[in-house]
Amino acid sequence: MHYIKNCLFIVICFAFAIQLGNAQSFGIRAGLNYNKFSGPVENASESFSLTNGFHFGVNYTYRFLDRVGLNFEIIYQQIGTKYNYNGSSFYKVPLGQAFFYEKGNVDINMKVSNAYISLPIMVQWKPSRKFEFNAGFYAAFLVGPRGAGTLRFVSYDDPDGLYFRNSLVHNYYSDKAKASASGIAGPQVYVADGKIATITKDAGAYYDYRENELNGVLYNRVDFGLAGSINFFINKGFYCGLRYEYGLTDVTNNRVDHLRSAYDETRKKFIFSDDFDRNVGFQVSFGFRF
Repeated sequence: MHYIKNCLFIVICFAFAIQLGNAQSFGIRAGLNYNKFSGPVENASESFSLTNGFHFGVNYTYRFLDRVGLNFEIIYQQIGTKYNYNGSSFYKVPLGQAFFYEKGNVDINMKVSNAYISLPIMVQWKPSRKFEFNAGFYAAFLVGPRGAGTLRFVSYDDPDGLYFRNSLVHNYYSDKAKASASGIAGPQVYVADGKIATITKDAGAYYDYRENELNGVLYNRVDFGLAGSINFFINKGFYCGLRYEYGLTDVTNNRVDHLRSAYDETRKKFIFSDDFDRNVGFQVSFGFRF
């Protein structure tokens, strides 16, 4: 009798393990992102547009009903925006330990590429063998914010003597105030009273900030948002998918994000923005589940 009970217990445990195995799955997913910042712009001179990056990661699904489950992921992804500004602005020309504010036309073209570790949690519904739908939210943690591009400046008052171009090489976590990205000197320009200023060849993220103006880093470290996706299964395990993400938090630090079109001419300081800039975009993925 004791032997029969032991056998019955083993059979029940084995059946439970099989059922648990059928109720859960693991997978991998990778592909491309197309993202931009969505938020107010200062004027027609400023714009955000889509930029591309990549993502990859692993996922786990527990199916608590036949067609409904809960999906958890850990994803590394590069998201950001293309940023353009071409219009009336100013440039803080470095003069020793101070800056000289000069009005002029600024043409900025740059790509922001921010690396995040994202943790989506989504309810999963699979109405058929071929299609699967997911909806939920994500929390993302910024691990590598960078930007690269060019800036061209032409003074309104002295267009023949005060004009230049420099590269923008931004590492938003490690760059310091008034710091060049490479330390290589760029063009020399004439400013007020015949003084000569040297512009860096490669400007860091906070090259035109005084130490007392830099209050943190430009991009916030945590992002939250909503996500929804549709997957199409080519066979039992292999699928392609499309996902849309909509950020619910401001990705920029308003204590560092300054206006491009104007500055405080009385106190000779930046005017900081209170704009709400969110991440929006979509992912195209290929994945395998087993």
